[in-house]
Amino acid sequence: MQALYSWYYQDGKDSGTTEQEMFHGVDRTYDLYLTLLSFMTELSDEEDKFYIDATPKFMQKEQPVVSRFSGNIFVKWLTDDEAFKALVKKRGVSWQNDQEVVKKVFFQLRNTQEYKDYVTTAEHSEKEDIEFLTWAYKNVVLSSELLTNALEEKNIWWAESMDLVSSMVLKTIRLSNPNSKGVYTVMPALREEKEDKEFLTTLFRETIKNNAYFEKLIGEKTSNWEVDRIAQLDTILLKMALCEILNFQAIPVKVSINEYIDISKDFSTPKSRVFINGVLDSIVKDLKSAGGITKSGRGLIE
Repeated sequence: MQALYSWYYQDGKDSGTTEQEMFHGVDRTYDLYLTLLSFMTELSDEEDKFYIDATPKFMQKEQPVVSRFSGNIFVKWLTDDEAFKALVKKRGVSWQNDQEVVKKVFFQLRNTQEYKDYVTTAEHSEKEDIEFLTWAYKNVVLSSELLTNALEEKNIWWAESMDLVSSMVLKTIRLSNPNSKGVYTVMPALREEKEDKEFLTTLFRETIKNNAYFEKLIGEKTSNWEVDRIAQLDTILLKMALCEILNFQAIPVKVSINEYIDISKDFSTPKSRVFINGVLDSIVKDLKSAGGITKSGRGLIE
């Protein structure tokens, strides 16, 4: 969507460069994902430094600390896993120059009652560990303006990806129970790299290639609308949806329509979802009547 928006409104349209930037965007998003995961290990290291430096007199005033954030089952795995460490190193993910941010966020965490309850409880079940880490990520990490500013300084593009990537981080934490082989995993940049890259490339190229046709289909259903009342992004989402409906035989029509309605909720106007749903529904009915939609499985058109 962002690549197509850039292409439609750039001078001297260059689809090749825009396509490359689209895949750079995938890489940037994945780097943010790894950066946020690695922040958990940084908090763990900062906790260790704090308790090493804390004086006995200071600790006597505290409730006895019998467990650590660093002992959290998921944090410990991230800290120890050689594959994760190698991936972080390979992609140049580092908090080395932002240790003051790490320190301040750790103290924000340490001052919460939830953290105090966690470290003064001797044993935690795996479920309790995951629940606490989920809480800490949502209520301390994500709410830290200091951290948000640091991330934006690292990469100006990350701000727009924060919601998506945070959902990826939370999903990784929640689904961190070992699989049947007892192995923890992080998400890959692309689930099926070859197929996903092919999907992205085809969607991008075919939307551009069929631009005139899609504009005709959309224009027939929006003739009574003033052009300036139609959000530019809505037009792009409609074209993408039509491209997906007409070019990807294995994707059900309803799935495509619902996907672009959901995207419009996050990126376009409050009324966009109703507009997109209505226009697509009308176009799809016409295409079905004319035999213009071909799907490869039973029930994929309905």
